[in-house]
Amino acid sequence: MSEATDTARRFLRVTVDDLSALAEVYGDEVVIEMPFAAGIAPTSRRVTRDELRAQFSREGIPRYTAVSGETILECADPHTAVLEYRLHGERADGQAFATDYIMVITTRDGRIVHSRDYSNPVQAALNSGRADQLIRLLQDAAPARGDRGE
Repeated sequence: MSEATDTARRFLRVTVDDLSALAEVYGDEVVIEMPFAAGIAPTSRRVTRDELRAQFSREGIPRYTAVSGETILECADPHTAVLEYRLHGERADGQAFATDYIMVITTRDGRIVHSRDYSNPVQAALNSGRADQLIRLLQDAAPARGDRGE
């Protein structure tokens, strides 16, 4: 088993078992990319472990209850792995949710230093309580009726 595979397994376990410890799975600095964030989250950001620790411990974030359907694929590079999983949880308002992810991680010394996270932006917006924000972004981005040939 590669370093990245071990780190991926630890990431999935800690996400559910002890979210407050999740920052410890990441390097001192990490680049997190979310190409499909659709404006409800940054598409790319560089953060420190301390910033992640604060993010994971803030009030009102979802509580993750289970991971299912997990598949971890080892890559030729022992510092890279691909994870596919469904994350189950409960929003701060008590509503249950599940979100599907594909995540590509790069590790160094057993910690994630780069991740590229792919999820369905509609599903993520609904599950995080930000559907209204996504709708506004889509409405603002829509061409005027005359611009669509109507």
